[in-house]
Amino acid sequence: MTTIKKDPVDVVIVGFGWTGAIMGMEMTDAGLSVVALERGEKRDTYPDFAYPRIADELTYGIRLKLFQETAKETVTVRHNPGDYAVPYRQFGSFLPGNGVGGAGVHWNGMHWRALPSDLKLHTTISERYGKAFIPEGMLLQDYPVDYADLEPFFDKFEKVCGTAGKSGNLRGQIIEGGNPFEGPRTSEYPTPPLKSLYSGTLFSQAAKELGYHPFAIPAANCSQPYTNPYGVQLGPCNYCGYCERFGCFMYSKGSPQSTILPVLTQRKNFELRTNSMVIKVNLDSSGKKATGVTYIDIQGREIEQPANMVILSAYQLHNVRLLLLSGIGKPYNPQTGEGMVGRNYAYQMNSGISLFFDKNTHFNPFIGAGAAGAVIDDFNSDNFDHTDLGFIGG
Repeated sequence: MTTIKKDPVDVVIVGFGWTGAIMGMEMTDAGLSVVALERGEKRDTYPDFAYPRIADELTYGIRLKLFQETAKETVTVRHNPGDYAVPYRQFGSFLPGNGVGGAGVHWNGMHWRALPSDLKLHTTISERYGKAFIPEGMLLQDYPVDYADLEPFFDKFEKVCGTAGKSGNLRGQIIEGGNPFEGPRTSEYPTPPLKSLYSGTLFSQAAKELGYHPFAIPAANCSQPYTNPYGVQLGPCNYCGYCERFGCFMYSKGSPQSTILPVLTQRKNFELRTNSMVIKVNLDSSGKKATGVTYIDIQGREIEQPANMVILSAYQLHNVRLLLLSGIGKPYNPQTGEGMVGRNYAYQMNSGISLFFDKNTHFNPFIGAGAAGAVIDDFNSDNFDHTDLGFIGG
């Protein structure tokens, strides 16, 4: 196959979801020429998410139109190193995004900040309970940055999304009605909390009676009309319920399409190429410096895109695969513990309970939002004493 070589650019971005869109803004702000490569199709709020087209539960909720197509490209799974890796044919809770916007299109909008203890968990546990509390072999370590380092960026992203919520710790002052366990914030949420659903109201009442601290879930769904720092206008949520697994037709749920792309795609130093599957990062003769990428376009042609900088923003699974295919870094070996590429990947670990109410308690299950509701943080991270519990975390 003959490889077509494109003109060099300053930056090539692989994967065009939240991270790709944000990095596109940052790089073009710096005056650099940027090409973004997305393996999936082009999508925008209109016409792709327009009502009533998007309110199709069979297409989007069951057949998962916005996600990676396993018939074209899948991932494999094994439950221990001795297993034979077999392909996924049907995704469950594990739903890799595909197409412009990536998982930023189909997420439910729950917009959490990391807790200070999350970022320094090894230090937190060691200082509170002693180093012996950490089991041998538990790969627990601190991030190289702390909450204070990241707070300005948490704040900026909330303002980009128009996130709805109520502060619980504003510059060190604990605020009634918010999350008292959160790290200190420099400013209030950009828009007020979403309206409380009846279920959330009942939960909050019960939690308060038990001495806990309920608050509205931080939601990347604007609760009122809002213009973000990029000058993009967002509309208020109408509580239609089409959040998770769906695109938002109201321009209210934070996504690259509703918050960034109206500005970024108009810039002359930015180009987006869809249906472009990157297969490797190209390196110089030293093997230490990226010189661009090679990808397959929709016509099946092999294309080389030279660049001074390569940004991998195609989600952890695909970033790691590209590193492995490109011979970058040392692969993690679970037997020896050596290597960093592919180490410590973890997906969501959730538990749940079912609540039963009197037959005369009536809910409306056809109204809401993916992040509309109430929650408590009393049992999250190291917000409670683990001394005699025998486990670490929430």
